[in-house]
Amino acid sequence: MEELKDYKHNIKIEVRFSDLDAMRHVNNAIYLTYLEEARISYFNDLFSLKTENLDYEAVVARIEIDYIRPIMLGDAVEVYTRISKLGIKSVDVEHIIAVREGEKLIKAAASFTKLVYFDYKNKTTKEIAEEVRKTIAEYEGLKI
Repeated sequence: MEELKDYKHNIKIEVRFSDLDAMRHVNNAIYLTYLEEARISYFNDLFSLKTENLDYEAVVARIEIDYIRPIMLGDAVEVYTRISKLGIKSVDVEHIIAVREGEKLIKAAASFTKLVYFDYKNKTTKEIAEEVRKTIAEYEGLKI
């Protein structure tokens, strides 16, 4: 898929039997879990976060998913992640969920997520730390 050239980060997902619904394909709500796994992996890789001390400062403010084709048990699923927009207090995250068939990738879903940085103590939004903004901008080739 040509559009994947803009995505530097991806993970593989193994479809579990418990991911399936009565129609024998992955339930629509499970796609959110796949996106969360990809998003956490993206930030862990970018900022070398240790899994035993995950200190995330962002919350999901909005999420959209376009379901394109069903994912079935046994499918080789890959989730591609990028940050397409870097704001002062938020980032726009785009995902493509694809199924690998041999050498070919077939788009199963596309997603948009708005993450807002959040001060949990004061329960208010906050600005993204400058070093975080710089790291994301450099990795994604974005201007800040």
